[in-house]
Amino acid sequence: MKLLTKFLALITIAVLFNNCNSVSTPQSLMNLSEAKILVQNYYETGAFDAECKQIFDDAITQIEKIKLSDSSAVIFDIDETALSNYDLTKEIGFGFRPDIWDAWLQKAAAKAIPQTKKFYDWLVSKNIRVIFLTGRSEKEREATAKNLYKEGYTKYDTLIVRSPDEKKIPAAEFKAGKRTQLTRKGYKIIACIGDQWSDLVGGNAGIKIKLPNYLYIID
Repeated sequence: MKLLTKFLALITIAVLFNNCNSVSTPQSLMNLSEAKILVQNYYETGAFDAECKQIFDDAITQIEKIKLSDSSAVIFDIDETALSNYDLTKEIGFGFRPDIWDAWLQKAAAKAIPQTKKFYDWLVSKNIRVIFLTGRSEKEREATAKNLYKEGYTKYDTLIVRSPDEKKIPAAEFKAGKRTQLTRKGYKIIACIGDQWSDLVGGNAGIKIKLPNYLYIID
């Protein structure tokens, strides 16, 4: 995924500094190996799960106040939202190689993020429609659908991926455009969930459910 070339961007910002006010001098920077340890600890000691739980608890509280209809739908991003690629990311030292990433997607081996899966199950129990909207490509559709099914995401209206013609469209523009198309088809989007702000901006998002991602940024 091209935009993953910004891998580790969040490692170099304030959340991983020791209360630094500037990055203009070497003294204000954290050693990369230490930053990786902080990220690893965050994901492996329960902090990530706890933060996600609070986010979803808040989202459920908001959704319960909405008058639902047969057309009510929630849009899910996939990577680092429905499925976690953390195991691969850790294995390659929190870096990125396109060939390894592409091979990983074809394996359909990513694990469901537990709190997202619980939220998905809750939505399904309420007969709220689920739509997956991802920046993955058409050539990855089959493996993506297989991975979702393996991890229990078995009931959803559609899986939207990028066509070859859409490859170079910025993520925010691509996803906003697809949401507009969905509303024209009659869906009422009540919430949108993703790990990047580019998953949520641009209108027709409903309640914006932003999950933490300290691995990479996608514009």
